[in-house]
Amino acid sequence: MKISLATVFVSLLSSLAVSAQNVVNVDVPKVNEMIYSKELLNITYSIIGTQTTNPPLNNYYPDSLNVDFVWTEHANTANTLSLQVSTGLNTNPYPGGTQNVQRKDTFRVPNCHFFSRYPPTAFDFSLVFTPIYNTITRTNGSIVEPTGTPQDRIIVPLAVTVDNSTFPKC
Repeated sequence: MKISLATVFVSLLSSLAVSAQNVVNVDVPKVNEMIYSKELLNITYSIIGTQTTNPPLNNYYPDSLNVDFVWTEHANTANTLSLQVSTGLNTNPYPGGTQNVQRKDTFRVPNCHFFSRYPPTAFDFSLVFTPIYNTITRTNGSIVEPTGTPQDRIIVPLAVTVDNSTFPKC
């Protein structure tokens, strides 16, 4: 199969355009970062200023950000469970979009009892960041849908270490 250089170039440009649309980035935790049972995990995310990119972003910001702790069984990927970490996190940009804004949250990682039921040897764990876009209802009752390309959710896979040293009193 022969692929033209133009096809590759257009494909590359479209993938760059899609990734350039992100206005929320997760700084901490990093992909595959090691987390420990029962620890207080710091979460840091950045709201990208529209004027800080070249060319400036032509996008709209989510109204808020939700975070879920998700785990999926290796042997049965349909067996996916989650718990809510945070809802309604602030995604307001810096006024005028002239600089990025960094925000923080925390999450208490479940204890060893949780991980004895869902062991890291049998489950994959991640934090899922979901941008929330609200519709606007006008006074006449009509609904205004947001315009632009909404940002996809951000999935951050995590590696888990369980401290069983004090089990069953962990």
